[in-house]
Amino acid sequence: MIMDYCEQDVIDGKVQLHIGLQFEDEPDSLYVAELSVEDNGDVKAWTLFFNGFDCKYTFRPEETEALIRYAAEHGIMIQAAKTI
Repeated sequence: MIMDYCEQDVIDGKVQLHIGLQFEDEPDSLYVAELSVEDNGDVKAWTLFFNGFDCKYTFRPEETEALIRYAAEHGIMIQAAKTI
């Protein structure tokens, strides 16, 4: 994945992180990863959008790790929510 921006917004009292990205095998397609973040930094939802539509995509563990690292590079500390 090639990431090119990271923005944090508060919408209706909920923190959302938007990361613009491209997949290397689709260099002409721009996507947005929308992460719903809890107050403790846990990401409770990982959603991928293309042209405003939910791709129903499941991020692979290495992709979520890359998104977490990219957010950290921009001063935003998040983590994958632990499942019990």
